[in-house]
Amino acid sequence: MLKNKSNTICIIPARKNSKRIKNKNLLKIKGKTLIEISINLAKRSGIFKDIILSSDSEKILSIGKKNKITILRRTHMASRDNSPTEAVLREIIGHIKYDFDNIIILQVTSPLRKTDTLIKFFKFCLHNKISKCLSVSKLTENISNIGKYFRPFGKNLRRSQLRKSFIYENGLLYFVTKKAFLKDGKIYSNKNWRYFTTDKYESIDINEYQDFLISKKIY
Repeated sequence: MLKNKSNTICIIPARKNSKRIKNKNLLKIKGKTLIEISINLAKRSGIFKDIILSSDSEKILSIGKKNKITILRRTHMASRDNSPTEAVLREIIGHIKYDFDNIIILQVTSPLRKTDTLIKFFKFCLHNKISKCLSVSKLTENISNIGKYFRPFGKNLRRSQLRKSFIYENGLLYFVTKKAFLKDGKIYSNKNWRYFTTDKYESIDINEYQDFLISKKIY
């Protein structure tokens, strides 16, 4: 555990296999793997009681060990393609022997996340006594369902200043209290899910190799 007064833990989930990009979590930007970038960010923030890396990969776990954070080897049940993040949280909570109140999840596929953004998100959740929160980005473009024709939601306004803004889940940050998670076993809320807005470029999520190349350019 880390020496600070926070009662919030950081969980970094990093599975071995990735369908779209081979060894995605081990990709490097400026000599650092995506794993190391997230670990270093969590450490710099100084807000966590503990930083926990969860993986089914010995190579990934060795990175956590080298960086002197807590590592937990995932079971097969929590390492499948369709295993939700909640399965990882349940395993981790079952292993933890100390008391804590809150969880922040950092996905390693968001390498442009800033320390200042993480701290502001953390303070926002605590100050507003939020039980579940996610980060979102704003979208001002006209959007439509996929189909034969482009049918924008609302009026088809050509000036972006006049359009209705939308928000979308960007995967940058997630917060859940231990109490809320133990109550329903979910990090998300079906309704009234509180959100925190972050910059869309900072919030790039590496799903395709092109996302990785763009992240390397910006980093």
